[in-house]
Amino acid sequence: MTPPLATKIKALLRSTRPETTPLGMVSVYIGGLVAGAPYNSIPLFLAVLVSFFVTSASMTFNDSFDWQIDKVNHPKRPIPKGILTPREMLAFTIVLFSIGVFITLFINILCLGIALFAILFLTIYETYSKQYGIMGNITVAFISAIAFTFGGAAVGNAIPSLSIAVLAFFIVLGREIIMDIRDVKGDSLTRTTLPLQIGVKKASFVGCLCLVVAALFSPIPYLFHMVSIWYLVFIIPVDIITVLAVVWSLRSSQNAARSAAIMRIALAIGLIAFIVGVIF
Repeated sequence: MTPPLATKIKALLRSTRPETTPLGMVSVYIGGLVAGAPYNSIPLFLAVLVSFFVTSASMTFNDSFDWQIDKVNHPKRPIPKGILTPREMLAFTIVLFSIGVFITLFINILCLGIALFAILFLTIYETYSKQYGIMGNITVAFISAIAFTFGGAAVGNAIPSLSIAVLAFFIVLGREIIMDIRDVKGDSLTRTTLPLQIGVKKASFVGCLCLVVAALFSPIPYLFHMVSIWYLVFIIPVDIITVLAVVWSLRSSQNAARSAAIMRIALAIGLIAFIVGVIF
């Protein structure tokens, strides 16, 4: 029996991961603020809007390809439950990507290029690199980090956001590897992730090393006078959470889910740290 249209629409909207999308949007906004844009910048607002559509599309794109894995790791998602088909999810993904690219035409050529490059990277990730160890993790980390640069590019000054992008790259890379440890059972069906390549223990060490590097990089925006001292007030708890995640992950692979969850909290607080540091 075919699910009602209203049920399908609700499932599509849930598949955009509303709880995750704001992180990318805030990242773009921070990149613009660090670049010196006014809070009410129209190009920056459009860039944030692009981030919403592209990030949402990346989530639905993932669902359209990973539905077999999701039967094990995330059985309540729309495709495993039979509410949507992979083809329907992919069509929705194309619509979201297209809207995002269209909006960049009203910003500048550099943003158009970054958006197209990000979509290309995401496509390579879903269709190829995801299956081969750390390359998939690097792709996700790069896409997450480039959000800051995208915000700077929208207001014509991408350079100041690069140090923030480096910090974001390492913290996301570490979290992605830990998430692969969490999902190792389902991933073993169709993918060869880093934990499956080198073992859970060694992968945990690599992921934790990335998180440590991110913690060590965290004072750099303040040291280069990009943010105020208020940034440190918020980033110190982030570093504490990061250390806690590292300890948990190294202690036992069974803690991977908990570590990944608290690192999401750390990412959110980190974004707040940048906003406070720029405003005050």
